[in-house]
This record gives sequence, C-alpha cells and structure tokens, in this order.
Amino acid sequence: MEIRELNNMQTPAFGARFNKKGLTEVVNYAKETGQLQALDSALNKLLHANDGDILIIHGKTPDGEIYSNFTMGKKTVQNLTADSKTPAEASFKGILELGELGRKFRRLIGGDVKENLKAEDIISRYAK
Repeated sequence: MEIRELNNMQTPAFGARFNKKGLTEVVNYAKETGQLQALDSALNKLLHANDGDILIIHGKTPDGEIYSNFTMGKKTVQNLTADSKTPAEASFKGILELGELGRKFRRLIGGDVKENLKAEDIISRYAK
C-alpha cells in the first residue's frame, strides 16, 4: 500500500492488483467480523470481471467523517459510509457491492461487464 498525502491527510490507496500491505486493513476487518469468505468471493469476481485497476481511496477527513471512493480511469463512485465505523469497513462494504457486478460496477467501468476469465485460469488455480 502506498500512503498518499492529500490535504495534509495520510490516505491509504490500493489498486486491483492489491499490494499485501494495503489490503491488510480490509482483510483484518473481514477477519474480525467473520466475513473472509465474502471478501474473497467479491475480490475473485472483480479480478475476472474487467481489465483495469480499481483504485480505492479511503480515510477520515479532519472533521472525522469517513470516506471511501473507488476510481477506475476517469470514473469514480463513492461508497455511502453512514453506518461504517472505520474506513476499512466502508471499503469492505464497497468491495462486496462492486463484487455483485451490478449498477455500481457498471457505473465505475463505464459500460457492461466484460468477463475475462479463461479456462486456463481455472485449471491453473485448481489443478495439482
């Protein structure tokens, strides 16, 4: 994970090729809440849904408000965080919603889902 300085705030950011350190916050939240399987499923769908990196920027404003945004190219969608207590929780919920490949995902990629899953990918992942 790279830490970016935006308006004197440290803001964690990570892309679809998730860096181990960056994904740790979201994974730890999922682990603490017993939702690792749901996170893994959503990430797997995103991995094969469309080419391109998804940048997640989350954090707290100086006023203490939590935010979480997903950006892909020039498109950005915001995660509503009214019930989230941490930025990691807001991003976790956003990843689950993106993993449904519904309206939010189509808005982010600017069109229909183009699955790029190949038979070879499945074989290499599950065959010994």
